[in-house]
Amino acid sequence: MFSIERESQNDSFPYGVAISTTLLCCCLTACSTLWEHSLPPADPPLKVAVGPLAMTAPISKSTEIYSFEETPAPETEPVLRAQLIEEVRIKAQRDLSDHLSRQPGFIVIPFDEVRRLQADLGPSEGPWTEEQLRVLGKQAGADLVLTGEIIDYGAVNWKLWATGFVIDTTVSVAIVGGATGWHPAALAGALGFELLHNVPIYFGGAYVLGWAFRPVRVEVEAIQLAGCEGSIWVDQEVMITIPRKTMAAYPPEQRNRKELQLEANLNRAMEEVAEHAGGDLRLQPCTEDGHPAKRSGLSFLSLLGLSH
Repeated sequence: MFSIERESQNDSFPYGVAISTTLLCCCLTACSTLWEHSLPPADPPLKVAVGPLAMTAPISKSTEIYSFEETPAPETEPVLRAQLIEEVRIKAQRDLSDHLSRQPGFIVIPFDEVRRLQADLGPSEGPWTEEQLRVLGKQAGADLVLTGEIIDYGAVNWKLWATGFVIDTTVSVAIVGGATGWHPAALAGALGFELLHNVPIYFGGAYVLGWAFRPVRVEVEAIQLAGCEGSIWVDQEVMITIPRKTMAAYPPEQRNRKELQLEANLNRAMEEVAEHAGGDLRLQPCTEDGHPAKRSGLSFLSLLGLSH
């Protein structure tokens, strides 16, 4: 779930950008379902293990996700890029584990214990198979094991951007046209504004007047181990805007650093996943074919054919 956090009236941020970005995320984020309700906390609490998360976002160079004083030498680039991606994967796993531990009804297997177990069970890179995740969860003594992937990190998939651009432009043109009697110059200005702010926001991010735009999209899946085994739940979160008050927590000289902005949105995405898991994720009954029933929910991303 995405939200714009409005600050004081003296804030000089251009709210046209915030409003259009909010419209995109309200329409497209996969956590926004056509029906949504929270369940009471599980009793007794469920034991949850957070497994590894894969980086599937197309990151070709380390400079796309990290601000260097000097561009890395070509010979060190592959190793540096791999190290940075691994750090992001570890942070995502730790963030999700930490946020889930704050949800009532869950007992989360400590992060360090899960990392120790996974070191002997699966690959250090790429997605794990469901069988590997089941083994990890069972060795941790978990009822549920969560895994996932970072789909977008720093720039969004072109289909998501194109859909968002159409939504943004349609809303802007309707508002400006209604207010100006569909004056051609005003409409041209609205279209120009949408192009001007969409390109840097959705293709690599931007830092404007204390606000950061660093897109992060994650998808998290839950696999049930207790009773009958199988996937029961999927959540996808999109974070684009980082409010000024969030960036103010960093020293001024660091606020424009890509890695800090991306980490902030990654953490916020995992917090949203944890909150939805806390309200929705419970053990499911077994069906006739021996698999657990899946939690139902229809996202706007699915309706638009944009879910991963």
